[in-house]
Amino acid sequence: MTVSFRPGAGDAAAAAGRQIAERASRALTAGGSGIGRSWHGVARMPREAAGVLVHTDRSTAIPIDSAGQALIRDDQLIGGRSQAVYADWLRNLKARGVDSDRAISDLGTVWDFLRRDPKWAFDTRRPYGGVVMFGSPDSGGSAVLANFIRARGLEDTPVVFSGYADPGKGARIPEAVRFRREAEQVGLGSRRVLEDHAARNTGENVANSLALLREQGQDVRSIVGVCTPQHARRVWGTIMKQGPDVEHAAIVSADVSVDNYLHYGLRDDRSQMTPPDDITSAILGEIKRLDAYPAEGHIVAQEVPNDVRAAYDRLSEVFRPSERRF
Repeated sequence: MTVSFRPGAGDAAAAAGRQIAERASRALTAGGSGIGRSWHGVARMPREAAGVLVHTDRSTAIPIDSAGQALIRDDQLIGGRSQAVYADWLRNLKARGVDSDRAISDLGTVWDFLRRDPKWAFDTRRPYGGVVMFGSPDSGGSAVLANFIRARGLEDTPVVFSGYADPGKGARIPEAVRFRREAEQVGLGSRRVLEDHAARNTGENVANSLALLREQGQDVRSIVGVCTPQHARRVWGTIMKQGPDVEHAAIVSADVSVDNYLHYGLRDDRSQMTPPDDITSAILGEIKRLDAYPAEGHIVAQEVPNDVRAAYDRLSEVFRPSERRF
């Protein structure tokens, strides 16, 4: 296992966006989106919900807007999906005889179950021993992490970036390095950064990250996981299964509706946007994992409510849930 220690962003960069970031991160993690649009020309942008989570002096910053709809760089809304792509997707569903309104509603039911649960809310009374970043293709997750660190005053809490360089995806650098760099670009305020370059999946993300934190003398009875919305429930279940000494895991992700995620994702390169069918399959694949993984010892068992199960069953008749990959 490769471990690196790297400094976070400088105090000046962190201070530059502290006030905006604190307001925005609270809204992001608590479900709000009424963030003041006060950063330069962003207020003049056409999208009503446009706001800023982070402002730094770095031209490579990749903050996400207040509704989690897209990414912003140099005051310009970038990334996201062309509205025409989403409209074409809905049109194709209707051509197949699919009730697209019902499908989106069902998908929202599954999405909200996967991304929200009171038991993993951040508890200000707890001393968290570390923050673990779970990688994904969504570069906007780095902004979620950076803002959360500042808003919660966790600058002295170790942050672990975990993930290997997947040769199957043509990766040249470990996912941990990519996310650490992106978080620093948006003003990561952490003074204690660790990297795990070996983890190949969620289970190894947890095992390796907890081992690193323990080696640093951290009490991991309470930790924070930062991940994509659809991954949240499985991340929580994995931490609670693979971390026998963990008593509480807070899970943080972008507060964004499934409709906005299908529209825009959380990426800064429009050419790399995942097709809506693939996003839908990935969301449904999480339910498959919740069903199968407890018996295999990967995660703790979690009950899927009847309404979520019914929505999943209807969607599975239209979309193919993604294949299992722990």
